[in-house]
Amino acid sequence: MTRGSRSNEEKQRQRDEDRLWRADRRAREARRALMEKAWRQRPEPPPGRRATDLRMAEWLASMRWRRQIQSACAPSGLTFTQWLLLDSVRQLVAETEDAVIQAEIAARLELDSATISEVTQRLESKGLLSRGVDMTVKAWRVFLTEEGQQLLRELDARVEAVSTIAR
Repeated sequence: MTRGSRSNEEKQRQRDEDRLWRADRRAREARRALMEKAWRQRPEPPPGRRATDLRMAEWLASMRWRRQIQSACAPSGLTFTQWLLLDSVRQLVAETEDAVIQAEIAARLELDSATISEVTQRLESKGLLSRGVDMTVKAWRVFLTEEGQQLLRELDARVEAVSTIAR
């Protein structure tokens, strides 16, 4: 076997591994999306109330929660979106036991890739995230630094307290 053919076989093996890896991640994300969809389903509104009124009340409650989280994170120098991204990275890494790509973060948070890219760059400059090129060289792999993990541990109690009393 020549060196060139071995190289082609190695490239094909790498492509096959990459396809399997991506298929596995897509399957996990699809399962998560199904669980979230089931979680989001709500009973019908009470008689005499419009579904729109119910959803508006939920939205207003979520906006109050967001402001409270923002206040809890402000002393640490984080915005709500930065905290949300850090927490999501922590969850995704725990689920996959590996660094995650920015596209997975975008899918989890339902944010566009430009926003995710901008926020990850800012968090990287703060030393809370680290990014590296994915094995396919088509994406950025993201993981929390020790400093990022420590900051989230410090914020957990405050965020949980705010989330418990949020109405």
